Amino acid sequence: MSIRQPVVSVLGSVDAGKTTLLDFVRGSVVAEKEAGGITQMIDATSVPIEKIEDVCGSLIGELDTDLEIPGLLFIDTPGHAAFNSLRKRGSSLSDIAVLVIDVKDGVQPQTREAVEILRESDTPFVIALNKIDTLPGWEKKDSCSIKSYGQQPEQVQERMDDAIYYLMSDFSDLGLTVDRYDRVDDFQKKVGVVPISAETGEGVPDILMALAGLSQNYLSDQLEMEEERGEGTVLEIDEVKGFGTTIDVIVTDGTVRTGENLVVGGQNGAIVTEVKALLEPEPLEEMRKGQDFESIDEISAAAGVKVSAPELENVVAGAPFRTVKDDELEEAKEEVEEELASFRMQTSDSGVVVRADSLGSLEAITDSLAENDIPVRRAAVGKVKKQDIVEAENAEGENRAVISFSTQITEDAEEYLAGTDIEYFESDVIYQLVDDYEEWIEELKETRREAVLEKITRPAKIRVLPDHVFRQSNPAVFGIEMREGVLNSGSRLMNEDGETLGKVKAIQEEGESIGQAVKGDQVAVSVTDVTVGRQVEEGDELYTDVTGKDFRIIQEMEEEFSTGELRLLEDIVDIKDKVDPRWKIE
Repeated sequence: MSIRQPVVSVLGSVDAGKTTLLDFVRGSVVAEKEAGGITQMIDATSVPIEKIEDVCGSLIGELDTDLEIPGLLFIDTPGHAAFNSLRKRGSSLSDIAVLVIDVKDGVQPQTREAVEILRESDTPFVIALNKIDTLPGWEKKDSCSIKSYGQQPEQVQERMDDAIYYLMSDFSDLGLTVDRYDRVDDFQKKVGVVPISAETGEGVPDILMALAGLSQNYLSDQLEMEEERGEGTVLEIDEVKGFGTTIDVIVTDGTVRTGENLVVGGQNGAIVTEVKALLEPEPLEEMRKGQDFESIDEISAAAGVKVSAPELENVVAGAPFRTVKDDELEEAKEEVEEELASFRMQTSDSGVVVRADSLGSLEAITDSLAENDIPVRRAAVGKVKKQDIVEAENAEGENRAVISFSTQITEDAEEYLAGTDIEYFESDVIYQLVDDYEEWIEELKETRREAVLEKITRPAKIRVLPDHVFRQSNPAVFGIEMREGVLNSGSRLMNEDGETLGKVKAIQEEGESIGQAVKGDQVAVSVTDVTVGRQVEEGDELYTDVTGKDFRIIQEMEEEFSTGELRLLEDIVDIKDKVDPRWKIE
């Protein structure tokens, strides 16, 4: 029975340095190319045992066991607030994890979420305390971070000790015991903290040694391959010259062979096809680079490989796959269908429309929206289509929006969108999409708030100024003093007995029309359906006739009204209650 290499998930908050850590190991510059500096897709990098031994050097001798694992397969996971998707895309795929934490930022909300996911999936992990090179006074002395620490000035060592102490305290609140890895005697009871600098490479030997040692000592049973058939997850769908549509997959168990049946998740269910070719990337190369692939006949877990087969156009990124013989075909189809069903997005009767380039991305963006209490009505993989815009048109208010993550819009959809008032958001960075949407919502709410406040009858008390009657009727025009509240054009007036008078047709100040008057203003108003000398007398105090609907709106938006307005509202309620106690429910 063979031993496969363990799959390692790399988790952490935005900008913690996850991809940069892998960059140093494989000598690539992927982090510089990512949208917004954030890894937007889960990707895989194979690090063979020879490379681990080369990087670790003499540190390997400190392990209590001989390394039998063939290497480590790293999965670089998204750093945005989409950790829930890792239950399917990251942690459940992985045997062990690295939780990267910025030495200055410490435990962030995303860090806590990652810890919860790792605990729920029962995935062991080590902490990479990154960016130690940013500690004041720190200078690289050795590639091994513990040796480098021992050569730092005393005050610099104290800064490192303080950082680890604060980390110990934060993780204690999470119910976990952590300590610097070289002080941990039982990794099943404590989580090891490895100080590193992904920029300078300090601590990279330590982290590789810790992962290799933990995998060898504690995971050997689960690394034994028992499955003959191949199993795993689709990461990407890609076009390769000479091969057509291919899929990048992670083989998590068994062996994948050319000529075998391939059962893989598609947009409309399980797709059954046949493996035509397997393209293996060179070690230390990312699978998505698409360079230096070698055609092979079979590949065993754990590994990343590009699969060529017919009818892969509708495969969903993030879906499960199986490679089986004919007698296992039906069972494999049922398994894939069952897993696909568990991946379907939870949508609401109302909400925004969401499109993404892969199932993993779709889960990530919908999870992030859910965390921000943004409902989703429709969620799908692929380009934004005309039907998506139509769907958004049928929604109301803040749900009249389409959110597009890392995907394109079809020409007919773009043309149709131009003729609508639908808000369209597109980005390759998830948190940017969420921020942009929330900013739009705030602007929308402010616009609505202003519109509501201008439209309703607000509490106001006015005094008709003596000797300021400019027209007695049709409409009556006279001067008033604002005693309290806000008077909007269009408000209806009543007297102190609750008798309804006319409506304020217009408000003027120094000959200029204004939309409203506030406490202390002296303005002229034109009022319909009243005659000065009959319904209204000079010196009268009048009130706005607040309707039941206006009253309910004022209660809902109480924070938008002054204390004076709210006190005046109580007086208006008393007046109107004497006339009709049921007026509030009109």
